[in-house]
Amino acid sequence: MKQGIRKLIAAGCLTAVFVSGCYKPTFENMEPSSIKWSMSFVSTAENEEEKHSVEQLVSEVASENGLSSAVVYSTDANALSQVTEYPGLDLVVAAADTPQIGELAAKHPELRFSLLGDTAEPKLSNVRHLIHDRKKLLFLAGFLAAEANRTSNAPFTVLVKEPRSADDADWQMILAGHHYAGRNDVPQQVTISALEGTTTGQGEVGQQNPGTSKLSGLSMVLLDPPSDRAWERLKASNQVLIRTDERATAVPLQDRVIAQPASLYEAALRQEAKLLVSGSWTGQQNVTLTGKRTFQVLTPAAFANGQIDVRLELIEEQIGAGSLNPEQYIAAVRQGNRAD
Repeated sequence: MKQGIRKLIAAGCLTAVFVSGCYKPTFENMEPSSIKWSMSFVSTAENEEEKHSVEQLVSEVASENGLSSAVVYSTDANALSQVTEYPGLDLVVAAADTPQIGELAAKHPELRFSLLGDTAEPKLSNVRHLIHDRKKLLFLAGFLAAEANRTSNAPFTVLVKEPRSADDADWQMILAGHHYAGRNDVPQQVTISALEGTTTGQGEVGQQNPGTSKLSGLSMVLLDPPSDRAWERLKASNQVLIRTDERATAVPLQDRVIAQPASLYEAALRQEAKLLVSGSWTGQQNVTLTGKRTFQVLTPAAFANGQIDVRLELIEEQIGAGSLNPEQYIAAVRQGNRAD
């Protein structure tokens, strides 16, 4: 399990850098037909299997777009800052939680930064954020949490910063996925502040202190990121976790995470390379990408359905084809309960 996590994090901590040829065009006056673009891909991949995968991806993207390419491996903490000093650099593609990436984007307004996993609106004109379709992601999170909780009579838990109302868009999509999985009960919202005051026991449900909520069921959807104290409280529970954040880094209880948003690196590299060479790259945007998968199942054995990967792939195909519309299940769900 831990080896799989290390592979996941190593594969996720990739930084792509696109470099132009003899001169550097401005954002407004690029002439792609007269530029020979080259691509340098900087990765923290450690073993030969990961490196081979990175090299294959870079080579394929370069071939598709008529780019020359190189792959650079770095274990140096200063590697990213050194990369921005490359002559003729045009575009950096990186995880949004790459150390100092925000500072680098602000320091280098002449460079383009495509950052993966930040759902906030970018404030800089040279930055764009690449994310999953949020509605589909939360629909699948609700479905996966229900599947992981299938052997429990209690509903699963959803961790939130503040109580989500019945008409909250995120809450509705989790409920829709929950209902699609065949459950008629309502997931239990628990606020982070309530969890910080909860003493959890060894069973499915934590012991309830005054002013706090119970941890219900076998699984928990992390709709909002837990505080450090909340992570400490979660250590005493037995619940498996489903992440909905799109960050590349591991969380404190990563060994209990059974599913999390899949990496968008391949889709991002293909799209950003095409936009770069065509002169169509535009900053200060939130861009929804469609990758091969929305979720990566890390622990298939945690689900009652032994073929959860196959089931998930089929659902994604149906959503993509339009034969399954997650929003149609919103009307069918019962009004959700509020957190304490």
